[in-house]
Amino acid sequence: MPTGNDFTLPTQEEEAQKQVWDQLWSREISYQWDPLSEVIFNCLTEAIGLPKDQRICEAGSGTGKISLRLAMDGAAVTLVDYSTQALQQSRIAFRQKDQQGEFVHADIRKLPIEANIHDLCWSAGVLEHFSIEEKVNILREMARVTKPGGKVLVLVPYSRSLPYRIGKAYAEANCTWMYGTEIPVDSLKQEFELAGIEVDKEQNIGFIQSMDFLDFIPGAELLKQSAVEWYKELSDEEKVVFPGYLLAILGTVKSV
Repeated sequence: MPTGNDFTLPTQEEEAQKQVWDQLWSREISYQWDPLSEVIFNCLTEAIGLPKDQRICEAGSGTGKISLRLAMDGAAVTLVDYSTQALQQSRIAFRQKDQQGEFVHADIRKLPIEANIHDLCWSAGVLEHFSIEEKVNILREMARVTKPGGKVLVLVPYSRSLPYRIGKAYAEANCTWMYGTEIPVDSLKQEFELAGIEVDKEQNIGFIQSMDFLDFIPGAELLKQSAVEWYKELSDEEKVVFPGYLLAILGTVKSV
């Protein structure tokens, strides 16, 4: 089996996944700030501090909502996606907020970006759509465009998040899952290490946001509301027992 830069998905599968995202981003998109975006944004700022004057690349940018917030907070942002629809939506959103960004239409497995120029390269909700070999290749590319000593941050759906897994399974069984092939992740430490990135921290976040996946199940509203209210009453020590929706892994790009 080919590995690294030579590895690609079968053409039909890759094209099908691309169509999934083009269809998704062709719909009307809300850029209203939401709780999940806040969770991810807080994870980013925990990793790098204040965004102002930092160069930040988002690999697989989707709506670009969080990169827009980073730009509004003073970061120089680059958004990379292989969906032209997603990038067009992002351009419009940036223009409406009078913000600047660099928009790159490309496959994140081979970033057409200069090496060693970003303080942070990050992605959220992307690597779970790729094989292990491709994950490593993407991480190598993310590390390549990041300065030595800079950070790589990846967020993916966590395999131990029960509400997410239940909602996803129901949606897939009833043909209402809209995100294509998505494989929840238990850990990315091995992939980071194979990509030459030193792992700083791996954690799970966003339990309350995992409850949103119960919306796929008709009649689950009361269960969801009750579970969220119950969780909010728990102590911090009790909350850590229940895995969140996202696995977040932060690493440092090694100096050559």
